[in-house]
Amino acid sequence: MKAKKAEQKRSPIGKKTIHGQKATVSLKSAPRSGMADSHDKFKKVVDAAADAIVVFDREGKILYWNQAAEKLFGYKAKDVIGAQLERVIPERYREDYRIALKNFREKKRLRPIKRSFESEIIGKNGKEIPIAASVATTQMDGGWYFVGIVRDITALRAAQRSLGDHLEKYQLMYENQKDGILLVDMETQRFIEVNRAATEIYEYSKEEMLGMRIVDVFAEAETEVGVTPESSSKLNIFKHKKKNGSVFPAEITGCALRWRNRNTFCAIVRDATYRLNPQISLDTKDADRLLRYVPG
Repeated sequence: MKAKKAEQKRSPIGKKTIHGQKATVSLKSAPRSGMADSHDKFKKVVDAAADAIVVFDREGKILYWNQAAEKLFGYKAKDVIGAQLERVIPERYREDYRIALKNFREKKRLRPIKRSFESEIIGKNGKEIPIAASVATTQMDGGWYFVGIVRDITALRAAQRSLGDHLEKYQLMYENQKDGILLVDMETQRFIEVNRAATEIYEYSKEEMLGMRIVDVFAEAETEVGVTPESSSKLNIFKHKKKNGSVFPAEITGCALRWRNRNTFCAIVRDATYRLNPQISLDTKDADRLLRYVPG
């Protein structure tokens, strides 16, 4: 009888808290040094993670929230466990989120899901935070759960905006240059980039020029010249031709440039017709006589 009472006094379930979240451990099925230690290790791993880790069920109820999640979202785990994840989802995304959960619940045959995306969340202070997230489903104890790993990308978005602003500025400068700008692959001698002024000089469209080699715009006598590292930094005047076949003196200077793992030549091109003979009207068509000013 005494033995039976002693047995009844023993609690078969021991409760342990992992960062404010209860986890049950069966003392009958595993010794304290085994299961309890595994919970300690789990807590150390997830709380050491730099990224926020959130677990929620098919109803959208939050079940787990690590320390990084507390820092990112601004909510303590004890304040959100059992609450709906919608609380941190911007209003404009909530309807799609609800539909996605509903569709998942109604599927007769569920399959694991793994998806990565960028979006925004709402912090406790009401401000939106840009995030990169990876969400996967997992099955435990006969139920399906979502595990989300979330990272704050505020700094990345700021850097992208800054880069975009700089690129836009340089693109405007590049396109609005009065001189033609050509980027030529040293190996293939093909144009890999041209600006608007270059297309106006040669009278080809940009698409046409990007399918051409630089020798395609040389006058026939110079088609074997090409571009070399030795000639790339010199100021040269070549006899070039336009799409209509007319020949003009092209003043070219530039530099060798390593671009996207290619050896390239960045050339600045100017039609030297009126510089070599400024007395000629812009309407004059017989530019051939100017070629006597061009060496060779």
